[in-house]
Amino acid sequence: MKTIKYIIILLAVSLTATSCVLDDDEQVFNEGPYVLAFPSAEVTGYFLNDNADDYTYTVPLSITGGNGFPLDQDVSAMFEFDPSSTATEGVEFDFVDNSGSVTIEGGNTFANLPIVVHSGALDPANPATVVLNITGGSSASNNNIVASGNTGTVTIYLQATCSSDLGGTYALTVTSDSGTSNFHPAETLVEIEEGQYLTATSGTWDVGVLNGGVREGFIFQEVCGSIVIPQQNLAGIYSNLLEGTDVLGTVDPTTGDITLEYTIGFSGNSTFVTYTATYVKL
Repeated sequence: MKTIKYIIILLAVSLTATSCVLDDDEQVFNEGPYVLAFPSAEVTGYFLNDNADDYTYTVPLSITGGNGFPLDQDVSAMFEFDPSSTATEGVEFDFVDNSGSVTIEGGNTFANLPIVVHSGALDPANPATVVLNITGGSSASNNNIVASGNTGTVTIYLQATCSSDLGGTYALTVTSDSGTSNFHPAETLVEIEEGQYLTATSGTWDVGVLNGGVREGFIFQEVCGSIVIPQQNLAGIYSNLLEGTDVLGTVDPTTGDITLEYTIGFSGNSTFVTYTATYVKL
């Protein structure tokens, strides 16, 4: 029997807007209508599909604006399935509630919009997308409730993953296209979630240079033998952006050795240095 597993995205949202279909950058927070929005325009959910399980995946939908406080009554936030989606309802996913709306209870500023993802129908190499549009909102007192102009639409990538076991110690050699290099004889990879790992170092810096040693590495996700490095701040705090290139990382199925390629932005992120890292399993 299939099991149902739950994946919840908890993202803080601070969105602003003023006109009917709103440019969020122009809102005066204490004036204008209430604004419904998703946390961001794109999100990716990772679903282990070894056993073809079903997962309940939720995306928050928030309300901001008005007088700066949550409404004291329930809000019905309405949404629709966009035909640009590549996922098919009943195949890759199903709505938990087919009403086309989700209720934000009075006194709250968000509600979770859930879908059930059928991981056995997902293709790891071609993640299907579910595109949802907020179409409006209503409350008992007919407050002016509109969709955000910036994040009134969300694209959800349904990325299948496989069982992963990359945690351990490696001999790391890293080089850059700017001519620097370094060798770490005992680099540790730590699995922080299913298939998601944190490295011990970034770039060609020595241990202890970045972030006072609190976090110096970066996060990557293994997707059935390929590795994706999402965009993230260097060491989790600096404005420098670290992200994978178009060349996906690989895992040697025989040796377990890993090869990664990523960039780090410098000089206000206008200059990027490319790093190639080879992790040899010890």
